[in-house]
Amino acid sequence: MDRFFCRKCGFTQTGTRIGEIQVHCPKCGDPLRYEKDVWPAVEGEVHVAGPVPPGENRYPFEFSGNAKEYFRIWIVNLFLTVITGGIYAAWAKVRTRRYLYASTRLAGHSFDYVASPTAILKGNLILGFGLACYFLTRSYKPELMGAVVILAYIVLPFLVCKSLRFFARNSIYRNIRFRFAGSLKESYKTYFLFPILIPLTLGVIFPFWGYLKKKFFFGHLGYGTSDVDFDARPGVFYKYYALASILMIILVATAIFFFMFVLTGSAIFAGEVGGDGDRPSNVFFYIGFLMNGLFLLSASAVQQFVYAKLNNYCFNHTRLGRVRFESSIRADELIWIRLTNIFAIIISVGLLIPWAKIRRTRYILSRITILTSGSLDEFVSEDEHDVSALGEAATDFFDLEISL
Repeated sequence: MDRFFCRKCGFTQTGTRIGEIQVHCPKCGDPLRYEKDVWPAVEGEVHVAGPVPPGENRYPFEFSGNAKEYFRIWIVNLFLTVITGGIYAAWAKVRTRRYLYASTRLAGHSFDYVASPTAILKGNLILGFGLACYFLTRSYKPELMGAVVILAYIVLPFLVCKSLRFFARNSIYRNIRFRFAGSLKESYKTYFLFPILIPLTLGVIFPFWGYLKKKFFFGHLGYGTSDVDFDARPGVFYKYYALASILMIILVATAIFFFMFVLTGSAIFAGEVGGDGDRPSNVFFYIGFLMNGLFLLSASAVQQFVYAKLNNYCFNHTRLGRVRFESSIRADELIWIRLTNIFAIIISVGLLIPWAKIRRTRYILSRITILTSGSLDEFVSEDEHDVSALGEAATDFFDLEISL
């Protein structure tokens, strides 16, 4: 007999698999996973299991980075980037990522980032040339602005695809490289075609576009010779984007009501005590300033809500060979971290940016766990043998690392 189980709700059932037919969970609708030759079950027997099947080993991510160490790296990077006119930014990015990777451990082993700063510098110079063309055109040939913007939009999917490939190929765990196998065709579909359709559909396909971006990233990642299996569905994206829209409406409506109350009270107070004619304009200025600030904070909170929910869903529907992922990021905790980080950065005039980054990174990694039915050592050693036969691939001249 074969065993079918659902990673989402824990439903399990035994039976016989017929060909390659995909079976879905009768409880939640997710695709059922399949294991061969389990112990024969009594006819009609159905088991309900917990979210973690028996025998799985758990490997949580560990992050040892601290704000003091990262601040020293950050302040030196900032200083050298400024005095070199941005040239050092490529080396700064490599130093930053190497520190964060080295501080991230899984099953006792840290990650490594091996990108060449000169390759990143090449991408930065191309991006700088593009920005220079944009500003020069806007200043001296504004009639050509449309052509420049269209050209940049056409090139963007190419840069996204190559940047993801560069990023993955230079990320290493236990001497095995990650890889990204997304094609240019899929990149243009995701980052060129669908953004055009969003305004034409009045934003209806915006959640579906979010799904396509996650699918393009998660669905084409690989580690060694193992490919990622990504089985998320777009319906969940519509659900969370709808909840985010409702949350944003509530926050904005609450802010408007509060400031209308404050404005009315200020006007009444000014009328009772008397005052000069400039007071109403000052009140409107402060009200407008606070409204803009609160709107930005609300948008940031909603963005963190979407990030937490969708990343949990995507990680929980991703499998790499025998390995699966479990993410339990809480939206309320992530929102609190983001808002307090913003406050800390403002009052410190930017000096607490390293502390904020370390704090958020530590929280997110603490909420992600690797689960595997076998040993993670066995998984790595098998793939390590396969990868060694492939050799070192020739460097693609067009691989760029550009901050997108």
